[in-house]
Amino acid sequence: MTVLSGRSARAQVPNSLDSVQVYLKSHTVQDTNYVRALNVLGRELHSGANPDYERADSVLKVSEQLAEKLQYGMGLAKAYTNRASIYYLTGRHQQALDYFQKALKTAETHQLPPRFICGAISNVAAALSKLQQYDKAAEMELRSLKLQEHYNVQPRIAATYGGIGNAFRNMHKPQQALPYYQQALRLMQIENNVRGMSIIENNMGICYDYLKRFDQSLKYYKIALKHAEEVEFELLQADILVNIGLALNLSKRSLEAIPFVERSLAIGRRQENKRSMATAYFNLGRIYEDLKQYKPAEENLKKALALVKELEQSDKITDYTQALADLYGGMKNFQEAYLFQLEKNNRTDSVTSVRTNAEVQRLVAGYETGKKEAQIKILRQQAQLRNEELEQQRFQRNAFLIGGILLLLLGGTVTAWLLNRARLRRLEDSLKLRKQIAHDLHDEVGSTLSSISLLSGHTDELLSQNRPETAQKMVQKIYTDARQILESIDEIIWTINPGNDSLSRIALRLQEYAQPLMESKQIRFSFQIDPALEDTPVSMEVRRSLYMIGKEAINNLIKYSEATQATVRFERKENQLQVLIEDNGRGFDASQFSQRTGQASMKQRAEAMGGELTVQSTPSDGTRIRLVVNG
Repeated sequence: MTVLSGRSARAQVPNSLDSVQVYLKSHTVQDTNYVRALNVLGRELHSGANPDYERADSVLKVSEQLAEKLQYGMGLAKAYTNRASIYYLTGRHQQALDYFQKALKTAETHQLPPRFICGAISNVAAALSKLQQYDKAAEMELRSLKLQEHYNVQPRIAATYGGIGNAFRNMHKPQQALPYYQQALRLMQIENNVRGMSIIENNMGICYDYLKRFDQSLKYYKIALKHAEEVEFELLQADILVNIGLALNLSKRSLEAIPFVERSLAIGRRQENKRSMATAYFNLGRIYEDLKQYKPAEENLKKALALVKELEQSDKITDYTQALADLYGGMKNFQEAYLFQLEKNNRTDSVTSVRTNAEVQRLVAGYETGKKEAQIKILRQQAQLRNEELEQQRFQRNAFLIGGILLLLLGGTVTAWLLNRARLRRLEDSLKLRKQIAHDLHDEVGSTLSSISLLSGHTDELLSQNRPETAQKMVQKIYTDARQILESIDEIIWTINPGNDSLSRIALRLQEYAQPLMESKQIRFSFQIDPALEDTPVSMEVRRSLYMIGKEAINNLIKYSEATQATVRFERKENQLQVLIEDNGRGFDASQFSQRTGQASMKQRAEAMGGELTVQSTPSDGTRIRLVVNG
């Protein structure tokens, strides 16, 4: 990411770290120049060779407070931007998004220059991309690009093109990403932005890795490394060194790869950056695994997993746990492989995330063709006017004949259009249904089949060792996993059955699911449905989302609430469907976001069907989940 924090300042405020510190000692008047100097100090403290993030954040807090007091919009926006940059670089991406959004709102409120506003939009997009909200990131980048065209911002902002390239790269579309990266690189070269050039060159190397053109990827990585060293950007150097190692390993030069990744690890240790160290350990482990050197592979992967657990990086924990399961599987150590596979499966959220690649593609394609479509629309309007004049003349000459012909043509055209539209809609519905079934089978059945495969291998080994009692336990686990697969397939079949397209069927299904679970925990359970909702039809997508949200909420209630009483209620209020799930359990701090309880996935499913999900809970005071859907 190239954060547009803005280096331009008036002549009396210096731009280097040492000189701005001297300036602040002598300039005691707390005016707008003082705010600008604080922003320069905060920027230099966190973006230099030896970043001091804590001190930089402290300085920028003072700048933010003084800028608010002085009602100095540019100073406040830059303070927000620099604080967001700190959070971005230290992996606190939600905080980075919050402060980038504050900077954008401030820029718009104070009507700052269009270039600054466009850069602020691109910064928001960069944070959204880190949070894997790729469709929203692409939408923001295109908004920035259109605004630059509207105000004729020159030169164009390189980070905007880089952000669109990132959207394509995150969708594994490197061929489409490269032109945007090349445009960004040209703009960086014009500005002599060496730091930005190194970031873009590194991303271009990743694209060439995807294309298996390792000669090209290594070329760009080495140029990027040279530029990162030139500006003393050590964290980026660490990333590039790992990427060089991966490219060498993928091109069957694994022994050459190890020194580069070890250099990356050394930088991470020197910077005391655990995220960078975890990445290096993980990739060293995979390289040693490819070399069949299983002992160092195991040691490095375990170190990587320990670090991401300490950092609570849930996505990395899942990936690294799976890597250890794969390693032990290759070593024929089926017991360890099974344990790590089971841990990985338990960490996988029971509700899958909403896919966004198609939306990103649509947004970018819409921008690329927007100007051409506008020109075509004008030509069509002109042609339509000429045709209308001709038709009017012909109608005056021979009204009955032309009228009859037009009616026949119109009837035939409308009939063909309706038939084609109906056929296309049926085809789209069929394709959508097939894609949903394939996706559900992969997510809900695939991981369990992996467990069964590993258990089967382990069972054969136990039988050959004459350990029938332990083997019997493994067989029992295989039976349990097989039953789980049957239940998953039953849920998929229930979801796509048109006979279940009513709220009463969803409510009955949830009640059948919840009742035995509540009884097993001795929870008094009440299930209520408004009679007006019983025959209300719902689509397959809404039906599945309602059921999965309800199931996830009930599972969390059973696992964590320690409740003695629970209620599930379906009701209609003000032309809205409302689903309420509440208990009198121990509750929790709702402000503390939890990946374990699947809150993010539940909210994503609610938003995908045009609804809203709220969670109200405090410790020792129970939990109340409310889902509201318009309809």
